[in-house]
Amino acid sequence: MTLTVAAALLVSPSVGLLAAELRDPNAEQARIAVEAEQALRDDWVDHGLAAAPHESAAAVRLAALGIEVFTPERPFRLPSGRAWLAGQPISEQDRERVLATSADELARYPAQFLARARLRRLLLCARLQEGSEPIPSLPNYHGAMLLDVDADAPYLRRLIHHEVFHFADFADDEQLSLDPAWLLLNEPDFAYGSGGRFMRTPGVGRFSAEIPGFVSRYATSALEEDKAETFAMRMSEPTKFAKLIASDAVLRAKSAALDAQLRKLSPAFASIDQP
Repeated sequence: MTLTVAAALLVSPSVGLLAAELRDPNAEQARIAVEAEQALRDDWVDHGLAAAPHESAAAVRLAALGIEVFTPERPFRLPSGRAWLAGQPISEQDRERVLATSADELARYPAQFLARARLRRLLLCARLQEGSEPIPSLPNYHGAMLLDVDADAPYLRRLIHHEVFHFADFADDEQLSLDPAWLLLNEPDFAYGSGGRFMRTPGVGRFSAEIPGFVSRYATSALEEDKAETFAMRMSEPTKFAKLIASDAVLRAKSAALDAQLRKLSPAFASIDQP
């Protein structure tokens, strides 16, 4: 009898906790999320990625926004749905330079907005590749934005805002390529291309008024790239963007549509500085 009672006393706290989790689905979801985050961090460490030191002011500012910074300690390869992602270690100077620009630009967003967009990590590396193709950046890799440090400050600012929009766009409705209301903003006979990865020739990303209704040729490659490019220009070159939309009704309508979408995701978006 004594053993039975003792066993019951030992078991009952665990049973109580399990019962509490069963009664509270949010607690179970939170536990699973914490375990998944730890598993991801362990996997990244196995692949040679480590959390960056927190001594710099830029890293502290990013941490306050809920963003953890990682850098490679050795060349790495990460599995992806389409191809392996690969990159190389970076110098301390490059890390601090890119961290400073990243902190300046991401601090323009309220922490609530970034949290709802599910941006949780920043991975800085050199020679970023997707398969055999060099790429300057990549969004939404397990909550991380990947940035190649081989970019000057103006281009880096543009990349950051472009990728932030992809995060927010996906968080809005769990997909990127379907938006019937956005399609109606274009001319009836316009059709997007096959996607951004099929339009990587030099010069396609230059912001210009070359194509009415679009901020760059790259914006014509896909609906999701059009939205991200329009947002990136608005955030990184506000004066030029304001002049462009003053004479382009389609781009004015696209800018308003971006406002509506992002405020729906997070009302805090309204506090972001706008041109």
